[in-house]
Formats: sequence, structure tokens, C-alpha cells
Amino acid sequence: MDNKITVNGLKFVPYLTEDEIMVQVRRVAGEIRRDLEGKSPVFLCALNGAFVFAADLYREVGMTDSQIAFVRYASYEGTESTGCVRRMTGLPDNLEGRDVVIIEDIVDTGLTADKMINDVKALNPASVRFATLLHKPDSTKTGFKPDYVAFSIPPKFIIGYGLDLDGKARNLRAIYVISED
Repeated sequence: MDNKITVNGLKFVPYLTEDEIMVQVRRVAGEIRRDLEGKSPVFLCALNGAFVFAADLYREVGMTDSQIAFVRYASYEGTESTGCVRRMTGLPDNLEGRDVVIIEDIVDTGLTADKMINDVKALNPASVRFATLLHKPDSTKTGFKPDYVAFSIPPKFIIGYGLDLDGKARNLRAIYVISED
């Protein structure tokens, strides 16, 4: 894994390697496969941050009868959550009676997760499950608990593997945490 990197003047250090991430992606994919065996789920990727995780997870799940769609919500500015969740890109309208798995990059406050789940439930799916790459349980304000979690992490700002700082660093194969030095 690379050493320290700098993005927008902030220093970051390695936190999770690409190999560590892929082990957990495979584990979560196996749990989803087990839980949805014999079904044709719709995977709903939350853009922009979850696109890398969603691609790897979707391939690892390997359910050929499944579909993937994309939605975009926004709640961050810089390194902080604004506490205000806005839907930027709409939901598919064909979710009635379908099993839905929402794929998110990170659950921080839980506000975006709650909003997404409520929006999906309004479309009458058969079930709604929530998978996240990262969960910050100490930051959760809503009590929300994802169905599938690759990693539980402390409330620190991280980048890489789809997660960004002002649109930068999404392309890193590993995850980096802001340096405390």
C-alpha cells in the first residue's frame, strides 16, 4: 500500500489495504447470496461514492437474474456531513414486489440511509436490505444498523475505494484515513 498522501492540503495515511477490502467484499457477497437465494433482486447503488464497492460486490454476488440501478443522494460538504440529505438522482419506478439491496459506501450519521430506505419503501418492494462498505456506529444519530457491513470503523474521515474529498481520491485502490500528525 502507498505511504502518506496529500489531498487538498490534508495528509492521509493507509488504513485498509485492497486485499483486506476484497476479503470483506467476498464475505458480504456470500451473505447476500445466501439471503436472496432463488430471488431476482435489484441492487441500488448510491452514487457517487459506492460505485467502486457496488461494482465489486455485484460481480461477487454473481446472481445473473439480478439487476443494478443507480441513485444519488448528497449530505457532505468537504470533510463534514451537513445533516441535510438531498436526493439528486431519482429511484427506478419498477421496484414494486422486488427484493432491493441498497449499496452504500459509508453509513455515518444514518440520515442518508434512513432517507433512502423510506424512499424505496414508498415504491412497495418485497423487501429492502442495506449493504455498506463502512459503518461508523459511534457517529450514528438515527440508530440505523445496516444489514450487511464490510467494516465498522471509528468516526474518522477516510478516502479511497470510491470515497472522496471534494471529488478527489476516489480512484485509490485502498482506503486512507486523515493523519493525526
